[in-house]
Amino acid sequence: MIQGLHLAAQAMTPLMDKQDQIANNLANIKTTGFKQSGLFMKTYQKFLANDANQPFVNNEIKPDQTYVDYSEGAMIKTGSPLDVFIKGSGFLTVMAPEGIRYTRNGNLCLTTEGLLATSNGSRVMGKDGFIKLDEKGGPISINENGEVLQNSEIKGQLRIADFNKPYRLLREGNGLFKPQSPDNPVIASQGFAVEQGFLEGSNVNVISNMVSMISAYRNFEADQKALQSQDDTLDKAVNQVGRLA
Repeated sequence: MIQGLHLAAQAMTPLMDKQDQIANNLANIKTTGFKQSGLFMKTYQKFLANDANQPFVNNEIKPDQTYVDYSEGAMIKTGSPLDVFIKGSGFLTVMAPEGIRYTRNGNLCLTTEGLLATSNGSRVMGKDGFIKLDEKGGPISINENGEVLQNSEIKGQLRIADFNKPYRLLREGNGLFKPQSPDNPVIASQGFAVEQGFLEGSNVNVISNMVSMISAYRNFEADQKALQSQDDTLDKAVNQVGRLA
């Protein structure tokens, strides 16, 4: 009976974590370059290590790992010369306050020093360092190879980085990612094309996330009722069956 309380309560915890993931996805439907995430859960069944002194060992339901869906979002036309969409595999390399980071958010701008940067202020890195432009120096064009030109002069080339798949990256704020460990080296992206005047939309599937949210809520509700039922049964066992005449 106590085990039933334990299992019902444990089943509710990962469902709350799952709801947090879904809520975060839905909150970022309009966020440029956002990648939706989900939650893997695992169950340890009672086998070898489950003896009389350890009744709940290896019988746990808990979150295992958060995963990120790196599939490409929709291409959104903006017409801005500093907006870029990476068609295919790869990330823009930027210098954030915490160090080098990677992003799919191609909503770029110029700093007061004329450096190409993301909308949150991270400076965009080219193959030969930062890319500097003259705000009043003429039209800016970015070709599919990532070369940034102004007045037909090449000012730099976007450093499009990639990693071995499956990706092992940690998500940070502002659409930034970093490798999980040093043994996850940066490699040159193959087969990408940069599209100027476009942005990558969020890849959140609204319908799928809404269905998952309703399912998680129903499961949580069922576990809650099971917990209440176990508690009521325990109450009767202690206060009625166990009462001395």
